[in-house]
Amino acid sequence: MAVTTEQFKAMEVRKYSDVRGKLRTGDILMFHSLGFGSQMTEHFTNSLWSHSAFIWRLADVDRVMLLESMDTVGVRMMPMSTRINGCAAAPDAYRGGLLVLRHPGVPDNIEMPKLTAMTRFALDRVGFPYSHEELNEIMFRIALGMAGRILTGRLDPKNQFICSEYVAKCLDAIGIEIAPDKEGFIAPADLANDLKVIGVASIAPDNPVFVAGA
Repeated sequence: MAVTTEQFKAMEVRKYSDVRGKLRTGDILMFHSLGFGSQMTEHFTNSLWSHSAFIWRLADVDRVMLLESMDTVGVRMMPMSTRINGCAAAPDAYRGGLLVLRHPGVPDNIEMPKLTAMTRFALDRVGFPYSHEELNEIMFRIALGMAGRILTGRLDPKNQFICSEYVAKCLDAIGIEIAPDKEGFIAPADLANDLKVIGVASIAPDNPVFVAGA
C-alpha cells in the first residue's frame, strides 16, 4: 500500500527496544537524515528517504543485524542496535527519522530454499564496493528527467550497489520485485512507494548511551 510522508509523520514514534522483538528477516529500514548529502538525495528523488538497509534476524543468537551498502565502505553488516543507539567506539545515537517497512511477500518463516538463496546473495556481497559509477549514472538520468528526457532501460547492478539497489536485489533473490522509477533505477523512495509494502513502525534510539546486546 506504500507509505507516504504524511503517513510516516502520523505514526507513533517508538523506541527501538520496544519494536525489536517484532522485526523479521526481510524487513527494510529507511533513513531520513539531516546531512547535506542525504538532503540532496531526498530533494532530487522527491522523497523523505535518503538511505535504506536490509534487516536480518539471527534467532539462534538473539541478534538483529543490518546489511547495507554505504558510500564509504560498501556492503557491510552490523548489529541494528549499534546503527541506531551507537556503540562504545561511536557512542552517538542516530539523528533523523527511521521507518521499518515490510513486504507481505516475505513470510514470517521463510522456506529454507528461499532463505538459503537470499542468505547467499546478501552475505556473499558483504565487503563488495558501493557503486559510485551507478550513482553518477543515476544523477545523469535524474538530470535528463528534469529536462524532459527519459532514458529507456533500467540499471541492473550485479556486484556493486547503491543502498536501495542492494535491498531490492536481496528481495529479488526470493522472487520479490521492486519496481524502478521512470528513470530506470531503484532509489530509497521507490522502496517506500512500492504498492505492496506496509509501514511496521517509526523508531527512535533508546538513548544516546551504548548498551551491549544487538
